[in-house]
Amino acid sequence: MATIGLNGDAEVEARQRLLLVDPYGHSREGLGAALRGGGLTVETAEGASEALGRMQGGGFDLVIVDLDLPPAHGLAEDGWELVRLLRAASPTLPLILIAAESRPETQAAALQHGAAHLLEKPINPRELRSIVRALRPETAPA
Repeated sequence: MATIGLNGDAEVEARQRLLLVDPYGHSREGLGAALRGGGLTVETAEGASEALGRMQGGGFDLVIVDLDLPPAHGLAEDGWELVRLLRAASPTLPLILIAAESRPETQAAALQHGAAHLLEKPINPRELRSIVRALRPETAPA
């Protein structure tokens, strides 16, 4: 979105694009609604295949993945496989992972895959918004 500044120059309003991957419609919609606004554009995906399709277009600044994704189409494209594929395609892309339980082995795997955060269900939308805000790149001073 472009606006005209006081000096007549066009200013570009930077919006952070976020991809939320969650197999549960109610959770996907609830978290998506909680994250929208405030400079965030939220797109959602139900599973790994849909997420990978959206990622081909590029331009995401952050991805949130529910690790409890079911395998799709007989393939082992669960949450961890999606994390591996995302990390291979974009090594510096910030990832927030959501797990049913935050066991030590889950925490170790999240660290190994370079996740920015691992959250345990149920998710507090305020906490998630705070984490997303903290991961946003600082805007350059005018």
